[in-house]
Amino acid sequence: MNLNFPGDITFAPGSLNALGKKIASLDIERPLLISDPAMTGLGLTARAAELAAGPDGPPPLYDRCVENPRAPEVSEAAAMYRDEGCDGVVALGGGSVIDVAKGVRVVAAGGGEILNYDMAKGGIKRIGRDLPPMIAVPTTAGSGSETTLGAVIIDPEIQFKVLIFSPFLISTAILLDPEITLTMPPKLTAATGMDALVHAIEAYTSPADNLVADGLCMATFQAVGQNLPRAVAEGQDIKARGNMMLAALMGGMAFAAKGLGAVHALAHQLSSHYGLPHGLANALMLPVVMRYNAEAAGEKYLTVCRAMGLEAETPDQAVEALAAFARGLDMAGALREFGVKEAKLAEMAASAAQDLSLRSNPAPCTPEDLAGLYRQAL
Repeated sequence: MNLNFPGDITFAPGSLNALGKKIASLDIERPLLISDPAMTGLGLTARAAELAAGPDGPPPLYDRCVENPRAPEVSEAAAMYRDEGCDGVVALGGGSVIDVAKGVRVVAAGGGEILNYDMAKGGIKRIGRDLPPMIAVPTTAGSGSETTLGAVIIDPEIQFKVLIFSPFLISTAILLDPEITLTMPPKLTAATGMDALVHAIEAYTSPADNLVADGLCMATFQAVGQNLPRAVAEGQDIKARGNMMLAALMGGMAFAAKGLGAVHALAHQLSSHYGLPHGLANALMLPVVMRYNAEAAGEKYLTVCRAMGLEAETPDQAVEALAAFARGLDMAGALREFGVKEAKLAEMAASAAQDLSLRSNPAPCTPEDLAGLYRQAL
């Protein structure tokens, strides 16, 4: 049984205000603040910079992270880290920002380019425990990247999501402040919330045996079922927002321990090739993958529905109940509606077959099977 959970987590409305004290407690003298243009536009990076200011003033800021981060962004941020003489990172943003920050830590410690640390090419052996400290301040509720051991970075040369993985990549400290998420628009709230749900579904149905992670999955199902529709419909509901941040955290812990599955393997290619938001891509692929996995995981899908408060008596009904849940959040549709072309399916299926997420799917998948799942979703 594998368990790697962060030990320094602060959860409370307003916990961002503790950022300066947290930086000092980790003996960080000059952090690099990593974020994205949206956070800058909302004024959150300015607020964080003020809280993180030291004797030499506000920390340097890299705020050019993009959704579905690519290797060049990691290189740019790592160069700023080096040139500014930084000794730690503060990641203020969603999963993409946190993944870039993880990549910066790896490059800062080991040098070279982030793609040199691809797990599929033995990169895990090149990442040591001497990574600079990182404080993760998630601004969305879904990716769980703040508590996972990996980062997913696109190699733009081959349009493939590369996994950077190491037990040393786990965040040094996490500040969960639900007040930050109050400004998330409904569509982003829904997409990130579906990401958290799919993390838990795939971890729960993984063949790996981990009772603790399964308990986290059950708590995630309950939290998402009760709180995600409320967070989407009533964005100022601080309790629903806070519970979704905890759902994302628990889902991240669960899949870090048990793995993912075919939904993520397929969704990663939709993001790499078509730029689909990760949570939306997961939601689009979930029904067809559930049908494929029904023989191996049907009873577990029924348990998912019961925990979420959804009615289902058979695996087929469980698939429809979860599909209807996604439709109610406007997280459904055919792939062609999002620009996906049939001519790309075989290429994406071949890439999905190489995705490390596929290893823990409850039923084996060939490239042909994966292409068929894309066609069903098209």
